[in-house]
Amino acid sequence: MTTVSLYAGGMLVEMASLPFGASDITDDIASAFGIRRSQAQRLQSFYGSASASPRDNNEIIELEPGAPTNGDSPRITRAQLVSVIRQRLDAMMGEIGRTLKDLHFVGPIGRQVVLVGGGADLKGIADYTQSALGRAARVGRPRGLHGLPDAHSGPAFATLAGLVLYAASDPVDLRDLPMMAQDVYKPAGTSILHRLMAALKSSF
Repeated sequence: MTTVSLYAGGMLVEMASLPFGASDITDDIASAFGIRRSQAQRLQSFYGSASASPRDNNEIIELEPGAPTNGDSPRITRAQLVSVIRQRLDAMMGEIGRTLKDLHFVGPIGRQVVLVGGGADLKGIADYTQSALGRAARVGRPRGLHGLPDAHSGPAFATLAGLVLYAASDPVDLRDLPMMAQDVYKPAGTSILHRLMAALKSSF
């Protein structure tokens, strides 16, 4: 799942959810090379990139034994991996771009795209996004929390860190909020079976 949020003046003004995310890239890698999803995730994290390079054709990635690679030794080039990633990214970014347009993401050049979540850890994703959307883009990381472990200082934890800081800055006790009046609607007619069940319950 990908959430597209539009902020103005520090406030959330528009939001949309799209039915895809970084996990789809992992699935594509697993399917393309006939490997387990766990290995696909590892390849995506250590060797994956949103940007292609001529050197990628010369970099060999060893797959786990048993991976079906046309009967040859279990290995692929980084160029093959990046190609699979880019194919999915192109489709995803096209949908994100259309969604931003629907949310009226237009106006001053100063507006920028901030990427958070596990998928934002992909190498070169900010430059790719800037080129694809024609907007300045950066990767968001947790800020303002001291003593955060290195493993939790990446974009995957940016949203969580933001929620913690928001709650700490202005805590709200839901029990103190006024109750909203609710209208309760009952069906016009009640069947004999329902009346019988109600009578039995009232007897015990």
